[in-house]
Amino acid sequence: RWAKAQPDALGILYVDGHARPYHGRTHVLPKHHVQQRGRPMPGTKDFHVNDRRADPLFFVTADATEGLLAMLDATLLPEVRRLVGPRRRVTIAFDREGWSPKRFATWKDQGFDVLTYRKGKQPHWREQSFADVTGTVGGEPVEYRLAERRVKLSNGLRVREIRRLTDDGHQTAVITTAEKCPLLAVAHRMFSRWRQENFFRYMRHEFALDHLCTHEVEPAEPHKAPCAVRC
Repeated sequence: RWAKAQPDALGILYVDGHARPYHGRTHVLPKHHVQQRGRPMPGTKDFHVNDRRADPLFFVTADATEGLLAMLDATLLPEVRRLVGPRRRVTIAFDREGWSPKRFATWKDQGFDVLTYRKGKQPHWREQSFADVTGTVGGEPVEYRLAERRVKLSNGLRVREIRRLTDDGHQTAVITTAEKCPLLAVAHRMFSRWRQENFFRYMRHEFALDHLCTHEVEPAEPHKAPCAVRC
């Protein structure tokens, strides 16, 4: 009902994983990278989908050690399609964990545009290529130094590459398959991912997001020795 009542909020969706560490010694759980600790730790991992304001839409707990790519294909994108309808194009924003030019092409054909940071070391663009771009996005004043080019990925897929130049000379490279989205809006949407990080921080402090919902375990593969759990 909420998705139908506020469809404009679902034009872009932010997807990210959040690990919930297990600090006990009774069970052996698969390890996941815990960003706050900067190292892998045993626990479970949830994949959250948030709307353009970073309000929560839904989340899915991985059975074992599934990564973002596997979860997008198997669970997240099918659920998004169910919520937004069969024909609407939706932009999915995520970090480099979801990098896959092959899947970008597949998702584009399925009606999903991608927005993510470009993976790998790339040569710098000349500073003369960048220009100050100002405007209003979602009622907010925005100003960046931006440049844009058409590039080919490793599988031949042509995408838009947008780069932001900061005062210290750093260039942040973003790619997207969203052809009709204005340059300024692409940059603002990508650099607004911090809102989802704020959501995680708020949920940790106010709703104990990192606490495991149960200490019960079950085998990942019932016919084999228990080695992983599902929460």
